[in-house]
Amino acid sequence: MSGETALRERAELLDELRQIVQSMKNLAFAELQRVSRQRQAHDDAAATVTEALQALPTHPDDRPETITSGQLPAPGDRRILLVMGAERGFCGAFNAQLAKSLQEASDTTGELTWVASHRLLDLLGTSVPSARGIAGCASSDEMDHVVDAWSDLLRPELDANTPVTLLYASASGLTRQALWPVPPAPKPSRQAGVQALIPPIVPLPVAQVRSAIERQHVRLQLLKAVCSSLEQENHWRLAQMQRAQDHLDELGQQLRRRYAHLRQANITNELETLASADSPSTGH
Repeated sequence: MSGETALRERAELLDELRQIVQSMKNLAFAELQRVSRQRQAHDDAAATVTEALQALPTHPDDRPETITSGQLPAPGDRRILLVMGAERGFCGAFNAQLAKSLQEASDTTGELTWVASHRLLDLLGTSVPSARGIAGCASSDEMDHVVDAWSDLLRPELDANTPVTLLYASASGLTRQALWPVPPAPKPSRQAGVQALIPPIVPLPVAQVRSAIERQHVRLQLLKAVCSSLEQENHWRLAQMQRAQDHLDELGQQLRRRYAHLRQANITNELETLASADSPSTGH
């Protein structure tokens, strides 16, 4: 019976693992729903900021006291690539795809690479010499705090007009997005209506207002990118958990077949032993 006992204990362990995996799937699904709702809200806010940039008047005699994006070149060839990786595990090759992209481009881009994931930074090792670790975002609860930390790091770079690019996972694959200088906002078309073509009355210097709006634009783009990254990370995590669950189910089926086979063999042996004990003695 020791064999049956061992199989029963292993079956209990598989059941516990299956429950753990299911709980992890539920958490990943709930996080995915939260992040998706937040991304939609940030998309709407970013669209409003873009409309504000479109509506700002331009005048050749504007002499801004505050530097706005695109006004001055960055010193030297300094450029920054901010990479958003996964801080939590069980998401398959999510970080590996980012590492591969960075390693393939490390000899040609010459960018300073800011890696927002200690797991991705460990994965890179010394393959990207310019890599520097910064705070990563593990969940939607940390998003605002992490983006604030990134904004603090980026502030002197934006003031120096250093070009900044984002690299993150999106629904269409790995995405490189120019963050700074802010790309010029297209002017509204005449089909948008007469009201859209009338510039608003701005009581402050236009350049000052533009600078403030552009900084808000940067923050919203960071939030959108984090949401997109977390969405894809949790899609990968759900797929990984499903594969783990399928594997546990397969092991459970194999274990049940082995248990049934062993149980049948033990019953057969017991019946044969009983039959042998009950048979009349021979040779007397």
